[in-house]
Amino acid sequence: MKRIAIVTILAGSIFGGIAAPVAAQTAEDEVEAVVDALFDGMRAADSAAVRGLFHPEMVNMASSGERDGIGGVEFGDIDGFVRAVGGAEPGAFDERIGPAEIRIDDNLATVFTPYTFYYNGNLSHCGVDVFLLARVGEDWRIVGLADTRRRQGCEEWLK
Repeated sequence: MKRIAIVTILAGSIFGGIAAPVAAQTAEDEVEAVVDALFDGMRAADSAAVRGLFHPEMVNMASSGERDGIGGVEFGDIDGFVRAVGGAEPGAFDERIGPAEIRIDDNLATVFTPYTFYYNGNLSHCGVDVFLLARVGEDWRIVGLADTRRRQGCEEWLK
């Protein structure tokens, strides 16, 4: 018995010293993981995974561009988006983001990132996503989402 304990201690000392230390996940990492999970869920057409990332009272906004020379914003709930994700073929929705600017204070976070959106492999549009996240218990949830959408100049958008 003593021999097993000594071998176990030696093996733990040798191999424990070789293993890389695990870095603690920062709040920025956690927030970025939520945004990444959204796009992974979209690509997988997994509406349940996508819905779980949003707070039930989330607000969705999109820049409607200019109509009659006046800029505007459209508001809506997230249900239509979640249904669209679930109704898509896996891989049909592919949103690719550029470098994200993440800011956090206490239990609120913002993520500002350029994106390009591909539908069935074809470039559809591009713009900027702005996420507002809140820490709810131990988890971050998306409580607000706004984006701009343009169809011109997207080829160079993320380069």
